[in-house]
Amino acid sequence: MQDTVQTVPTSSSVQRLVEGQPGWHLAPARFGKPGQQADALVSCPDWCDEDHVQDWHDHAVDLDHWGPNEAGWEADSITDPGARLLALTARLYLDPNNPDPRMSSANVRIDDETVDAFWTPEMAEQAADELIAFAAQLRRLAREARAFNGRTGRQPAAKAKGWESLT
Repeated sequence: MQDTVQTVPTSSSVQRLVEGQPGWHLAPARFGKPGQQADALVSCPDWCDEDHVQDWHDHAVDLDHWGPNEAGWEADSITDPGARLLALTARLYLDPNNPDPRMSSANVRIDDETVDAFWTPEMAEQAADELIAFAAQLRRLAREARAFNGRTGRQPAAKAKGWESLT
């Protein structure tokens, strides 16, 4: 069975309405089950990089918006060099039809490859402050380990592959 795609026309008044809202634009989207799909124009945040035609949904209420992965960090370990043991990414997210206003407003999605966490802007700001404090503690621990190794004559560990930019 071959998929059929119908075009749902949109009026110029709808286009002007969306284009008149700062931060939004019209984007093509596809909805329906295979063989029964239709294309439509939907309002989309300017930061959304989701292809709503290729990554289609069965129902319009399932449409959500994803920003690019603009923040990311990953690390390996001296016991498993080159392996991606820790990873975090952060991106903007919006689920406009979610009944929870925190999800139907722009929020920040954090992904550690196991769990997705969704944070309000305030939660993301607080987490950023806590990560800055954590980074300061991590730097202090690194200096303490380096000083101990220097005092005791231990060989410093070789640089982990891919970490050259962090030194």
